[in-house]
Amino acid sequence: MAYYAKSPDKDGIQETVQAHLQAVKTLAGEYGRVWGEEKAAELCGLFHDFGKYSLAFQNVLKGAQTGIDHAICGAAFLYFYQNFQKNSAKKPFRPMVEAIAAHHSYLVSQEDLAGVLDAVLRTKDPVTTFCGMQAALWGGQAYQEAGEVFQSEFPDFRFPKGKDLLPFPALDGQEASMLYTRMLFSCLVDADYTVSSGVSQEEKLTLDVSDGLKNLYAYRQTLGAKSGADPVLNQFRNRLFERCGEAGEQEGGLFTLTAPTGTGKTLALLHFALHHCQYAGKERIIVVLPFLSLIEQSAGVYRKILPHVMEDHSQSRLPEEMKEHIARWDQPFLITTSVRFFESLFSDHPADCRKLHNLAKSVILFDEAQSLPVSLLSPTLKVMEELCARYGCSVVFSTATQPDYTGLREINWSASKLLPEHCEFYRALRRTSAHWEIDTSTPLEEIARRMAQQQNVCTIVNLRAHARKLYQALAQYCQEEELFLLSTDLCPAHRTEVIQAIHRRQKEKLPCRVVSTQCIEAGVDLDFDCLYRALAPLEAIIQAAGRCNRNGKSTCGELVVFVPAEDRLYPDSHYENGATIVRTMQMQRPIDIHDPESIRQYYRQLLGMFRGDKKSRALEKAITERDFPAVSQTYRLIEQQGVQIIVPYEERKALYKKLYDEALKTGLTKSLLRMAAPLTVTCYDRELVEQVCEPLFPAGKGCAGTWESPYYVVLSGREECYDSKMGFCPPEEELQNLLW
Repeated sequence: MAYYAKSPDKDGIQETVQAHLQAVKTLAGEYGRVWGEEKAAELCGLFHDFGKYSLAFQNVLKGAQTGIDHAICGAAFLYFYQNFQKNSAKKPFRPMVEAIAAHHSYLVSQEDLAGVLDAVLRTKDPVTTFCGMQAALWGGQAYQEAGEVFQSEFPDFRFPKGKDLLPFPALDGQEASMLYTRMLFSCLVDADYTVSSGVSQEEKLTLDVSDGLKNLYAYRQTLGAKSGADPVLNQFRNRLFERCGEAGEQEGGLFTLTAPTGTGKTLALLHFALHHCQYAGKERIIVVLPFLSLIEQSAGVYRKILPHVMEDHSQSRLPEEMKEHIARWDQPFLITTSVRFFESLFSDHPADCRKLHNLAKSVILFDEAQSLPVSLLSPTLKVMEELCARYGCSVVFSTATQPDYTGLREINWSASKLLPEHCEFYRALRRTSAHWEIDTSTPLEEIARRMAQQQNVCTIVNLRAHARKLYQALAQYCQEEELFLLSTDLCPAHRTEVIQAIHRRQKEKLPCRVVSTQCIEAGVDLDFDCLYRALAPLEAIIQAAGRCNRNGKSTCGELVVFVPAEDRLYPDSHYENGATIVRTMQMQRPIDIHDPESIRQYYRQLLGMFRGDKKSRALEKAITERDFPAVSQTYRLIEQQGVQIIVPYEERKALYKKLYDEALKTGLTKSLLRMAAPLTVTCYDRELVEQVCEPLFPAGKGCAGTWESPYYVVLSGREECYDSKMGFCPPEEELQNLLW
């Protein structure tokens, strides 16, 4: 009997199981070879579709059966062989068993699979697997017969014995062990999907370091010729750039870059990465950023220097031919979000994990490193250390407010400094003077009066409700054209145009008064003479200060830290904890925002007082129990996902109308969601949204059942809910429930 892996293609050619297993084995082995695990990856590829040596699966191809799980069978076959070895207690094939069983579903630990694996090997009756389908093979006789067919088609194969029986290395800790499984899973899934697609393999793009450096130097020369910044600041920017280039010529590992805001870390990091790829043999550069605004700005810069810059985030709009590359992360230069990068490292799903093997031998630049949530620090840092130690990565944690991780329990943090003399930079580049008005509360109306007396000023508050209130108070004193609001209530297209308008007024030295939430604190290159900042964690205050006298054009910018006279001051308890530490430190001894020692003391207190919360304890439990689905569900950088709303921004009204008509008529598609990205805002109050918006459902899903849509569109006739200045602005009485 001939055993087939796929249905016939358009030319009537039908791939056999033997040909498919051989092709996937070879490709998975190539992927695993990059990080030294070719044999383990080959073993996954060779047995992943063992279950297709079954009558049940062949009937699936003929349309005679459905609901058949063939993936569990290859896992069961390896599990059976493992359990008859002398050292079976060491579970030598555990990561392969887990990867194979999951390649069409989701990762489950071998311990949790054991009951199903034992059943399919021993029972005489059909077995329902963990993913709710029937196993393609069950009972010892069926596995013996399938094994004989396999052996006849692969007569040279022998299971590893003796020293070769343990194809995976000793791993230190559950995080490292689970990452190893995900990396093998990645090799298998990518090889299987790639072979199954039938698309011919293109020649691999490589990073041309020489051209990259040449373009980088030319770009910096152009910037320098146009720079209007203070000459002293430019000298330090040049010095940082050179130091990072020099630091790239060393062996790989874990690094930190600590430097004040506005010193050119974006280009300095690229200088390091290019030199490091050249010196240490790294294959690609991956830039990880916490905010979409940062990605938009950084991608624009990098594209002027490098020919192949790929973006992977929720709002990336890719041509059809690039979608396969973004699923695999196989391009030489990639920019992605913190959410996509870190959550993939802890995911249990094939699509998320497919790209992970391409992290091996990469330079990973994590900018704004202070943005990692405290509750996720321990497992995150362990995984990043493991990427450096076992998978040939070099990782840079870059920020103006570098956290001190040495106080974390269970973490042996050790990172090399790209700029050891960073304290000198902070002392020399004191561009702002901080005034602390935190003994008493200040009404937002008073802040509005003070802003109205200044020409180039910004206030950053912690909540969107505060931003709207301050903006409305300030509108009583100012002309409309000189007043701006920036918050995530504005869709991305709207925010971009507002920032451009602010740039124009600042360049022409016209009055410019801006009210903003935290969305302005990173990646927005604006420069104010005076900046008011509602009391917040120290890293937020320092980031805000980076928008004040950013280019050193005045003698000293003014930063005023105040406490709004409002009932609710902070978006969540973690944010409040950070602000409380700042208040306490300032009362004990004045904080110097330009002194890295103040930052170090702040993080010592912040991390030292953290004794775990509900989320961190749940994540720790899931990792300890090797519970892949629970880890995936618990590891979330953003607590509240909210709902996504397509809004009628006036400047893109035609696009809104097109999206409105098509989404309601045919349902949502990935293409429509990509088109809608510039007009999408997030709201966390579903009840409020449902008053003025209509839910959208995926094409073909309809509204039936209990499925709750995360996508909405502002109803036709309710366009007034999106204001030309304040963005998404539902009825006033409902606004108190909106979060920042």
